[in-house]
Amino acid sequence: MSALSRSVSGAGASLPGPAHAVDPARAAYRPARTLASRAGRSAITVAETRRFVIEDPGLLMHRAWQIARSDPEAAAELGYGEPYIMDERQAFTLVLADCGGAELGERAEQLGLRVVSAATVATCADSDSLVYEDEQIFE
Repeated sequence: MSALSRSVSGAGASLPGPAHAVDPARAAYRPARTLASRAGRSAITVAETRRFVIEDPGLLMHRAWQIARSDPEAAAELGYGEPYIMDERQAFTLVLADCGGAELGERAEQLGLRVVSAATVATCADSDSLVYEDEQIFE
């Protein structure tokens, strides 16, 4: 019998291919994955936090007014209506709602903001234990 053909059953049948390809003696049993088998897994929660400083209030307000004028319905859902008189906090809220946290972090300078710090914390949901923690300070 050649090295590429080996018996894989008691009847003497052989299949072409390497000896380890179909070797019942080496076969490992793996239980089927079911919903019940997934219940033992841990859930990990990752929270990312960025702190911003408003460097250019005029630029931030200008972008907020653009957003409010281009999508008055979305602005109204956040409580803004004409004449769109808002303070920096309200302008920040409107800009954040428009672009989301990740994009806000990427476009901070274009929006009159500066990222002061970024923190990432991962916890195990089952035991509330800390899995990972990192903080970067940019000041």
